Amino acid sequence: MRMAALIGAILLVLVATFQGNDSFDRWLVIKNIEIKGDLKYVTKDELELDYSTLLGLNLFSVSVADILTIVESSEWVESAEVRKVWPNTLQVLVHEHTPLAYWGDRQLVSTSAVVIEPKSVPKLPLPRLYGPYDSSDVVLEQFGLISQVLASSSLRINTLTLEARGAWSIIFTNGVRVKLGREEILDRLQRFIAVYKSDLSGRIEKITSVDARYPHGVAVGWEKNK
Repeated sequence: MRMAALIGAILLVLVATFQGNDSFDRWLVIKNIEIKGDLKYVTKDELELDYSTLLGLNLFSVSVADILTIVESSEWVESAEVRKVWPNTLQVLVHEHTPLAYWGDRQLVSTSAVVIEPKSVPKLPLPRLYGPYDSSDVVLEQFGLISQVLASSSLRINTLTLEARGAWSIIFTNGVRVKLGREEILDRLQRFIAVYKSDLSGRIEKITSVDARYPHGVAVGWEKNK
């Protein structure tokens, strides 16, 4: 297949040479961009708009590396494969980012730990991660460790926050908020889980907050009786 494509390219060059340089440039400009891939979060129309700067470039002279730079600059594109189809078509196979969690209110973090900021943020059933600027790697790592600890329980993270001073807090999907502080985060979390399983799970609606920053237990805030 590659040999046939190469022969075809050579024939095109020879034909264009006989017809003059101007004809050569006109013959091999990119007129069509075919986008392929299992797309869930971005549409082909959106990608075609992102890739519109490729139209009109000379298919023969533009490098694959330069094409990939433009193709992979689109927010949802994790990686891509490109193929030149002579004389005027560029085929692009797109591999999308897979979102793992929201990062702040306007961004997402992918399963490959890349922070992306799409033009339109989709509504997805994902946890929200918050932290200071440029702390996404730290927060994501802690999110993974906490998720492992929670695997043996029914608790799931709704919001995980790293405050500017370095303190951690979690809001679970059942509405319970837990302060974990700055040190021994996983140990404190495990102590909370033990208390939750034995004493708290049946009284969730009455809990206002939980402070797990104590060395041997947790402090539970309860709603006042009306």
